[in-house]
Amino acid sequence: MSARAKKHNSPFHAARMFFRKMAVNLMADIKSLTASVHPSPLFVLGNQKSGTTAVAALLAEMSGLSVTLDLKKEWYHPVIDRIKTADLSMADFVRRNKADFSRDIIKEPSLSVFYPELAAHFPYAKFAMVIRDPRDNIRSILNRLKIPGTVDDLRDEHETEITRAWELIINGRWLGLDGSNHIEMLAQRWNYITDSYLDNAQSILLLRYETFLNDKVGEMTRLAQSLGLAPKYDISHRVDFQFQPAGDRNVRWRDFFGPTNLARIERVCGEQMAKLGYEIET
Repeated sequence: MSARAKKHNSPFHAARMFFRKMAVNLMADIKSLTASVHPSPLFVLGNQKSGTTAVAALLAEMSGLSVTLDLKKEWYHPVIDRIKTADLSMADFVRRNKADFSRDIIKEPSLSVFYPELAAHFPYAKFAMVIRDPRDNIRSILNRLKIPGTVDDLRDEHETEITRAWELIINGRWLGLDGSNHIEMLAQRWNYITDSYLDNAQSILLLRYETFLNDKVGEMTRLAQSLGLAPKYDISHRVDFQFQPAGDRNVRWRDFFGPTNLARIERVCGEQMAKLGYEIET
């Protein structure tokens, strides 16, 4: 067992995570006492590691609005999968996270697979979705979890960073997804979220992450205006702030994934990639 795995499996680490979870839940419960659910929030959706944090944070700073960057309880004690099995209603889920649902802008990637439920519960809400090339998106997720891209099957040493919340992202069987390994599962998840946009394009504003990178201020201004928000503040000094740990964008896809896993992503995502203008190299 590696030193990192021993650290994550130690009683001290388990105790620290337990008390951290308790502290987060306590703070959320205290804030919920005086919070009111926002009747018409703006949801910033998109897969994990697709740039949603930067977009939501910059949009809030530009427009002077309050923002939630992830539902805190869902990272330490996720129950979001119970919505799909009808064991938990969207109304009860929102009440459980009332403080985080009280803000003007709500960014939570895990909500991206619940657009119909969100739209029904928040009929006056607005929606934006950030979509990133699946090869970059999946590479960034694996970077975050310290999993090599060439791995075919996850083993114990690869799972030290995989919390229950990340397990719901990697293993999409609860969404009805079917992949032969974690790479295909992540590719299927990208499709699921992309299809949510494609099926509801008339109600969701799209922001491609690559377009955002090319002109951050311009794209944020365009997005704000399209959503009916007034750009009030200059964010030019904030656009290069690292809101989340960055992955290695410089390594080539084939070098990172190897030919087999890269082919898996392009085979699974190819049709949706073409609809969004992402090309497959020949």
